[in-house]
Amino acid sequence: MGDIIVSGPAGRPSSVVNFYKDSVVLITGGTGFIGKVLIEKILRCFEVKRIYLLLREKRNVKAADRLKEIFQEPLFDTIRNNHRDPAGTFAKVVAINTNFTQDQIISESDRELLLSEVTVVLNVMASVKFNECIEAALETNVICSRKLFDMASRMKHLKSIVHVSTFYSTCDRSDIKEQISNDIPFGGHDNILQILSHLQEQEKVQLTPLILGKMPNSYTFSKKCAEVMIQNHYNHLPIAIFRPPIVVSAYQEPIPGWVDNFNGLSGMCVALIQGRVYRGYGDPSYRCHTVPVDYCVSALLTVAAEAAAERAEVPEQRKVPVINFATDANTMLWGEFGREAAAGCETVLGRFFGRYALGVTTSRFVHRLFVWWFILQAAFADLMLVLVGKKRKHLCMVNRIMALEEAACHFSQHSWSAENANMRAIWANLSAEDRKVLPFDIDSLDWKDYFRHFLPGIKAALERCLQRRKSKCA
Repeated sequence: MGDIIVSGPAGRPSSVVNFYKDSVVLITGGTGFIGKVLIEKILRCFEVKRIYLLLREKRNVKAADRLKEIFQEPLFDTIRNNHRDPAGTFAKVVAINTNFTQDQIISESDRELLLSEVTVVLNVMASVKFNECIEAALETNVICSRKLFDMASRMKHLKSIVHVSTFYSTCDRSDIKEQISNDIPFGGHDNILQILSHLQEQEKVQLTPLILGKMPNSYTFSKKCAEVMIQNHYNHLPIAIFRPPIVVSAYQEPIPGWVDNFNGLSGMCVALIQGRVYRGYGDPSYRCHTVPVDYCVSALLTVAAEAAAERAEVPEQRKVPVINFATDANTMLWGEFGREAAAGCETVLGRFFGRYALGVTTSRFVHRLFVWWFILQAAFADLMLVLVGKKRKHLCMVNRIMALEEAACHFSQHSWSAENANMRAIWANLSAEDRKVLPFDIDSLDWKDYFRHFLPGIKAALERCLQRRKSKCA
């Protein structure tokens, strides 16, 4: 395993803050949940020279216009309201029009610009659709990353690269170590793509279980393939693999409880916010590995500085460092999640009953009862809407929650132990100054304090979503 260098002053910058001073950072996945928080954190806390953001045109909205939309979000209010020069700060971020479906993902002029300026690459892009076909998942999570790293390998001033993977990339094992597992079937992802290209759709569906093996979905499988690809082809670069588990709303920065999506645990709490009782299927005694997004981003930024420190001290053929950003020492159980989340209810009555409103059960029968009760409530509510001439919406919401639970059920029905020596070493090596700027010690995180803002954050996200819908209809 490629161990992180933690010897101190001889190898690494005097501080992570100094490492980013006048740096030029290239970010992929900047419109996603982690990506937005990452951009905001860099702009607010570091004196970078420039941030280049690889963005594709989406729904006829150009990359530059998508960037403007991102900066309008409440997430950036702290910079907008408190920074001495918010316009100048936002101007540091430049959108690069990108098309990963092409061999040349950006224009020649943009390519030359990045090759001559970029010092740090943070690869956050990913397709997180658990039910996506294997070909699409491999295309986004492996092939697109390979195109990025091919370009990065030619950057003249490159100091470090961090590839964001997932803690569950080796979830076919109960003990998740900080190392890459090169046991991809059929001789690797290239062979898999070659085989699938000659098959009919039905044949692909039939072959999928054999390809996935013990991996629960195409997302975790493709992330595993990406790690192997990095080890086999890019281990000569100053690259590290960063593995967060389930990433949840912000703890403290920049807004306590901030979240912008309803994936995973946030989506499952929508029922609790709406006053419904629900039981998911899982084992309440199993660990629920989660980290707040602001802790995740702080750790990611620190890993990039460590990867740069390691570059000069390792042989050309090395094992790529892997950092599991997870812990067994301070994590919730699935059975505790609903009770802790209820702490964010506004009323005493809500906090009391909310403790019992959301949870998991090992009984499939009980789970199915709750599912049908959930569906009946939604169907009745939609009927009332139809009778008064309004559009149905409740069954649609139930379908989304069911889809979220189906995607997450594997993780609530299994438990893993986390090796995290590299993560602990990185934290131990941080100066007091860096720890103030980059808090990410999940072993000391106060989960009870965290959950005071969890439900209010989801509720605020629901309100923003409703406002956007109203503005579109206006």
